[in-house]
Amino acid sequence: MGERDLEQARTLEERFAELAETGDTQGALAAIDEAVNLRRAHGTPDSASRNALANALYSRSLVLAATGSGEAALAAITEATQLWRQVTEEDQAVGMPNLGLALTAMSDQYAAAGDDVAALKAVDEAVKIYTLLQTVVPEQAMLPTATALSGVATIRFRTGDQEGGLAAMGEAARIVRQLAAQNPQQYREPLAVALNNLATLQVRAGALQPAVGSLEEVATIVSTLADTDPDTYKPVLDTVLTNLEKARAQAAEAPQAAQPA
Repeated sequence: MGERDLEQARTLEERFAELAETGDTQGALAAIDEAVNLRRAHGTPDSASRNALANALYSRSLVLAATGSGEAALAAITEATQLWRQVTEEDQAVGMPNLGLALTAMSDQYAAAGDDVAALKAVDEAVKIYTLLQTVVPEQAMLPTATALSGVATIRFRTGDQEGGLAAMGEAARIVRQLAAQNPQQYREPLAVALNNLATLQVRAGALQPAVGSLEEVATIVSTLADTDPDTYKPVLDTVLTNLEKARAQAAEAPQAAQPA
């Protein structure tokens, strides 16, 4: 397989991105399948070729997961993860961020398949990788760390570890808050999402006063966003305000002694 075939693979990967963006999942899957086959035929004699095949497999796994082909999606993301482990050994700057990304996607796919043990193992490893990357490239690693922590929180909470889930979601919100302090315009909306996720877990855990505080902050942020884009954010604001009123009512009715810290 020569450079002409590699160029065809790159063209197919670009085509995949275009089709995926337009919602043509079947066309996107056909394009990325062909790209994967071409890259397999080329082999993986070096780090660059391993990274390229892993990228194609990662893309394939996302489309398969979105179309309900969970088993095939897991097979693709598992192979991508294995390749990125090899790349990490050869070039950490390239391999580690991609490995963290793949592990986060793998966790989501395991969770969708009902395997919370495997899902938590994968996302815990992703958090460790991103936490390490924060010491090197914090501006690139902080938001992925928060995303992975949100996954940890959801799984821990779902499996009965409410304290661990709240701690992980709180840490995710703290990281995004730090980003928003540095760049409000870029990270205001992610902060609202992180705080809303935290409030959801707080309500479910019975931590109603903290949930009210989180939702009040979400409402303030979304109100600001609605001022500049009412069509997009006014419906969101209405939902947040409804949830806030419900939380306030629940907090008012709940015995103070029963309120978790």
